[in-house]
Amino acid sequence: MIDARNHEPSQGPPPDERLAAYVACLAATKDRRAVREVVEREVLLCLIRTNSDRINEYPLLETQQRSIIEIVAARGAVDPLHGHIRKLVGEFVALLGQYAKPGGGDSSQLRTRLVNTETQLLKCVQGVVYTTALCTDNFIETLVRAYGEEALGPSDAVTESTELDEQYWRKHFEHFVVRMVDEAYDAIMTQEAFTLSKERSLLVIRYPFDALLERLCRTPKPLDKTRVQTLFEFETRDFASRKARKLVHDILQGMAARPDYPFASGDIDFISQIVCIDPAAKEMEKLQTLLLSGGLTGDATGGASGDASGTESGAPSSPVAPAPPAPEVNAEQVQFLREQVVGMACSVAITLNLLREDFLRALDGFSPKETAIVRRTLGDFSLPCLGRALQALLEFQFVTLLRRRAGEDMGKIHIRTRKERRTSVAAVETLFDSGLTRIRRNKLWQPDPGRTSMLLFRPQTATDLESLLHLLQIEPQLAREIGSLWTDASYRVEFALYISLDLLSRSTTNLNQRLAELLSRFGITRL
Repeated sequence: MIDARNHEPSQGPPPDERLAAYVACLAATKDRRAVREVVEREVLLCLIRTNSDRINEYPLLETQQRSIIEIVAARGAVDPLHGHIRKLVGEFVALLGQYAKPGGGDSSQLRTRLVNTETQLLKCVQGVVYTTALCTDNFIETLVRAYGEEALGPSDAVTESTELDEQYWRKHFEHFVVRMVDEAYDAIMTQEAFTLSKERSLLVIRYPFDALLERLCRTPKPLDKTRVQTLFEFETRDFASRKARKLVHDILQGMAARPDYPFASGDIDFISQIVCIDPAAKEMEKLQTLLLSGGLTGDATGGASGDASGTESGAPSSPVAPAPPAPEVNAEQVQFLREQVVGMACSVAITLNLLREDFLRALDGFSPKETAIVRRTLGDFSLPCLGRALQALLEFQFVTLLRRRAGEDMGKIHIRTRKERRTSVAAVETLFDSGLTRIRRNKLWQPDPGRTSMLLFRPQTATDLESLLHLLQIEPQLAREIGSLWTDASYRVEFALYISLDLLSRSTTNLNQRLAELLSRFGITRL
């Protein structure tokens, strides 16, 4: 896996050098008489490039850098939350104009406002960096879990050559979904793993999805987590991080009712956890607690300026000399940190929304219903969500392949997907210690004809299972264990293609010949 982000941020150029670079950029755009939108974009690009060493996990690959710049400066503009970033950029450009005037650079108050606004903008960039890194790292890990380590080469090639937009996902889908399904279908037909039967006036072709899944069976060694993945997971275990995440969650939940901050309720948990990777969130929670309690702290920030790079969460501290007298915490310090947190939250939400939309636009040939299912399944690009999304993509791509082969005759064909929950024989065998008997087992499960190591649940719904457990007088503890197997169960999937012979006969005078032509499109040359 390409992992160009694991580098320690530096302090970057000193403030005077950074401000001089911004002023020079502003002057150049004015010399060209650029419109306001161009001026703001150029200054923002200058800010990102000047401070790249101060941004945690900023990528080294040019394609990834361009992706981040485009999200912050252009592509994210369609999102209502981007108004927060535009306001900051506009304020920054206005302050630069004042600073560039004769004598403007001598004002310490103006300089402080500039540096503070710079910090807030860098936090917005930081949110994009963390979100793109985590989501793509999780996606690549999902591919490796499914296809083995050989997935890294093709994925790295896409990452090196393609920006993180619709084409990035499309190229991955073409290699890992479309190509895989095409090869699996050919293998099914070559090995005659399908079944052909006649049910009344219907000719039915059944395809076992296991024939495709067997091509995914790999036992790769565990993939090392990237630093962003490690930091994200750390947030769930660290007490200080959990406190900060609760505060950030409450802030965003309160803002979500406002039309200019439409944070999706289902994304707020994810956004809060991403934001808390950055030290600003924990510092805000700490100082706010001290402020409310009227306490003092030797770790309080001066409130004059911030640092977008921060420090890595959980890093051990070195012995230091006794701290100087602690300054009093004030509301301005907490507010400044809160503004950084809100800016980062906006950029995280914008990035997550863009990634999801790009992902969905890359799907070709899926029905609106199938696309809606992928959207719900995709969630926040977590590993469980991406694992389910990959399964759904493979299933829907198989159906898409069948529709494409049916062509103009799709109106005479109906495609159904049948799913049955299943669990391993070994998992069921462990329940005998909790009171399961062979009679009970045979009432609850039946053999999986495709895999001898698996058993299919006989109940089709959770309600059916509950009724059967009651009928069999299953003990509470055993019922809970069976319920857990039901919840965690995988699925046996079968695709069935129903060809209406009645409808087919209406369009031909030679049904056998017409049927042979149709079946040949599906790779069936003999009945």
